[in-house]
Amino acid sequence: MSSEKWCIMASNIVLIGFMGSGKSTIAGELAGLLDTFALDTDSIIQNSTNLKISEIFAKYGEKAFRAHESHLIHWLSLNVSNAIIATGGGMPIFNDVRPMGKIVYLCIGFEEITKRLTPKERAKRPLFGDKAKALELFHTRESIYKKTADIIINASKSPQEVCDEILHSFKPQIR
Repeated sequence: MSSEKWCIMASNIVLIGFMGSGKSTIAGELAGLLDTFALDTDSIIQNSTNLKISEIFAKYGEKAFRAHESHLIHWLSLNVSNAIIATGGGMPIFNDVRPMGKIVYLCIGFEEITKRLTPKERAKRPLFGDKAKALELFHTRESIYKKTADIIINASKSPQEVCDEILHSFKPQIR
């Protein structure tokens, strides 16, 4: 990709995928390439509640966390454009994320995800506590990610290669 800055017309790029698929990393990289900003929905929820995701799950349960996600989707859909939005892994499973923008599924195998995540990173993800259950969850969510996505990208490549693929996929929509 050349060093020229691309400008998204009027839509957000929304990254979906399983925990550890690289959504936050790719959001940051893309934002830099497109001269825009990146938002991470889990970080926004943590900042707005003053609680870590694991604390929300422990204190209030998954249902309360999903309600936070739903409210955030609504707010972002109405108030944010020209951004790269990294969603939490379950957000598109429990909520319709399509109003936020064009959906890109970062597709990557479960074993590669487990290699990427350190024990500390896995500990931050409440649903990754039991590897067998996480694998089952991965298989359950995979088809939903595919159905939700406008574009499916192989995320097992380098961040730069993933960004290049995303940009080339959106090229007709980017000036």
